[in-house]
Amino acid sequence: MSRHVKAANHLHQYLMGAHWNGDALIGPDPGIRINYRIGRFVKSYLRAFAWNDGLYYVQGQGYWILANWLMHTQSGDPVNREVALACSRYMLQQQGNDGEWEYPNPEWRGRIATAEGTWAAIALIESYRHTRDPIFLDGVQRWHQFLMDRIGFQDTSLEGDQSQLAVNYFADRTGTPVPNNTAFVVRFLAELYSVTGDESVLEKNDALLSFLSEVQKDNGELPYTVAARNGKPGKDHFQCYQYNAFQCLDLQRFYHLTRDPQALALGKKLLEFLATGLAGDGHALYECGSRYRAVTYHAAVLGAAFAGARQIGIPGYDNLSSRAFQYTLKLQRSDGGFPYSRRDYFVLHDRRSYPRYLSMILYHLLSSGVDSDKLSDFAQSTIQPTETPCESR
Repeated sequence: MSRHVKAANHLHQYLMGAHWNGDALIGPDPGIRINYRIGRFVKSYLRAFAWNDGLYYVQGQGYWILANWLMHTQSGDPVNREVALACSRYMLQQQGNDGEWEYPNPEWRGRIATAEGTWAAIALIESYRHTRDPIFLDGVQRWHQFLMDRIGFQDTSLEGDQSQLAVNYFADRTGTPVPNNTAFVVRFLAELYSVTGDESVLEKNDALLSFLSEVQKDNGELPYTVAARNGKPGKDHFQCYQYNAFQCLDLQRFYHLTRDPQALALGKKLLEFLATGLAGDGHALYECGSRYRAVTYHAAVLGAAFAGARQIGIPGYDNLSSRAFQYTLKLQRSDGGFPYSRRDYFVLHDRRSYPRYLSMILYHLLSSGVDSDKLSDFAQSTIQPTETPCESR
C-alpha cells in the first residue's frame, strides 16, 4: 500500500469520526470576509469553546463522494460505496425545486454559487456511473438546466473575434469573469456528455476554452478575475497557485474525456506556471509575491496537478509532485486530520478541522497515487456513454 493511500485511509477514518453524520460531512469552514481574516484564528486558538458553526458545503460533499467512489474502485470496500450513496441521496434532498443548491455561508445567504452546484453535479455523475440509478442523473440534469437558464454566461469576445464565453459566478448576477469557474464548468459539461451522449451539452465548450486561452498569460497563469465589459477591473492575483492547480486538474480531466488539444495546450502552460509556485520545503506559495503563508490543501492540489501531468503523458513533474506531497504528509496529525494553515500574517496558525478542504486533500491523495497504466475506469472513462447498466469495477 502506497504512502498516499495509507495517509488517505487514515484521513478517511478521521472524517468519518469527526464530521460524518451518516448523510453528510458537517463542520466549520474558514469562510469569507471577517471570519477568514480574523474570526477563524480566534476560534482556532480558543478551541475549548463549543463554536456553533457547522455548515453543509455541497462542494465538500462532492469531493467526499468522489473520494469514496475512488476508494471503492481501488479496494472494493462496501463501506465506501454506502457512504457515497448516502451522501448523494442526501444531496438530492437538499436540491432546490429549480435544481439549485444555496450557498451555506451566512455572509452570502440566499446566493447560488456556480461552484457549489457544479461540484455537486460532478459527484452525482460519478454516482450515476456506478449505479445507473436515474435519480442521480435527474439531479444532474436539473442543475444543468439551472446553469444554462439562471447562472448563464458572459460573451467576452471582441467584435469579429472568435466567440468567447465565461460562466457567471452566481445565479442572477453578472460580475467580473472568474476563469476558475469556467474551467470546472467545461469539465462538468464533458462529464455530462460522457454519460448521456447528448452532444447539445457541449455546444458552449469551444467558446469557453477560447475564453481561457485568450486570458492565459505568457507565463501560463490564469488570472483570478478578468475585467468586465462594464469597465470593472479584474484581479490578477488571489491565491494564485491553488486556483491555477485546480484549473489544471479540471483541464487534465477534460483532456482524459475528450483528447481536446486546446485543453492539453492550456494544461501544459499551467504546469509551467505552477512549477514556480512550490517552495523548497514543498509548501505552495499562497499567491504571487507571498512566500510565507502556507495552506495545507494548496500543497495537496499542486501535488495532484503535477501527478496528473504524468497521467496524461507530460513528463518532468514527478519530483515536484513528490515534494508537495512529502510536505503535506508531514503535517498529518496522529488522529489522521490536517491543520488548515501556517504562518498566516507571518505568525498565526489555523489548526481547525475544515471538512470541505480535508475532503479535497483526501481525493487528491487518492487520485495522485494511481499510475498512468493502472488508471481505473473512474479516471479513464471516455466520452462514449455506457448503454447498459453496470457496476464500475
